[in-house]
Amino acid sequence: MNKKENIPNSYREAKRIIQEAKDADQLVLFIGAGVSINSGMPSWKDAVQHIGNLLGLDKIENSDYLKIPQYYYNSHGKQAYNTLMREIFKDGIKLPVSDIHRKVLRFNARSIITTNYDDLIERASEEYGEIRQIISQDKDIPYRKYNKELIKMHGDFAHDNFVLKEEDYLNYSENFKLIENYIKSIIGSKVLLFIGYSFNDPDLKQIFNWVKNIVGENMRYSYLLNADRVYDENEKSYYENLGGKNYICK
Repeated sequence: MNKKENIPNSYREAKRIIQEAKDADQLVLFIGAGVSINSGMPSWKDAVQHIGNLLGLDKIENSDYLKIPQYYYNSHGKQAYNTLMREIFKDGIKLPVSDIHRKVLRFNARSIITTNYDDLIERASEEYGEIRQIISQDKDIPYRKYNKELIKMHGDFAHDNFVLKEEDYLNYSENFKLIENYIKSIIGSKVLLFIGYSFNDPDLKQIFNWVKNIVGENMRYSYLLNADRVYDENEKSYYENLGGKNYICK
């Protein structure tokens, strides 16, 4: 039996394990930019390409994804940078909640962690009649009081602490001390499901680096759900080398 023929069985087993983790309250969701694209938000790649075009850069490599926003910040200053990022990421525009956001809530995960800046999951929670604590800055941690939470690990525009440029990533541990430690305490013992991430996304690499440093080979199962591509053995190997256990295409 070839590898492609093995995929359906692997997918069914992944569904079983995720369902089991969901039932046992052991599932944590990580939500990336891809989840909000249908609502009108740009992908990570498109956002960086737009910034690069304004800087007169034609060809942008994957390794430049953090550098390009940093170039703009260095060249034009904080005010111009913040204004542009708010424009690119539709800050202040009430985008439509999509079925994807609603389906995310059906997992009934106690903790949803997102690297997105938008408010679409919050609004989907309101539609769902769900009370979910929003954590987007360190000082929110001591005031946790609800059973469910949405951790915006890269901040948001409302608090002017959004993480995007290279400097933000380098200083993350200093600027988000409590949030980083809190997330690390969660992911060390849970089943992780990543939705809306690409392999070029530095967020994915950052998170897996945390997991590998915390629990190493003892990490529990983690899954990356990719619904817009066909199965690729190279991508599967790359994902597993990062520390992921299962790469699901459907």
